[in-house]
Amino acid sequence: MGKMKSADFMIAFVQDYLSGKSDRLTWDLDFNHYLIEHYPKMEREDPELAECFGFYLSDEGFDRAEHLPDAEHKEWIRKQFDLFNAALQDGLG
Repeated sequence: MGKMKSADFMIAFVQDYLSGKSDRLTWDLDFNHYLIEHYPKMEREDPELAECFGFYLSDEGFDRAEHLPDAEHKEWIRKQFDLFNAALQDGLG
């Protein structure tokens, strides 16, 4: 099996949180670390996808949901992930 693309890694990280495979603490501790680590590669692989992911899941997701209770937090991240996926379906632009 080939190496996972950076965008695939970040999308899988979000999906693991939303599906319950990882918890809120893991999300809070690791999201920004992984994004800092993977974002430069994401930009090289697909700049529009990287920008879209950064907007929906970091700017509008992580940053805005930080102080929400767990259930509301997960719903907010799910909403942002759905908007990100909708943008992918629409061709990102």
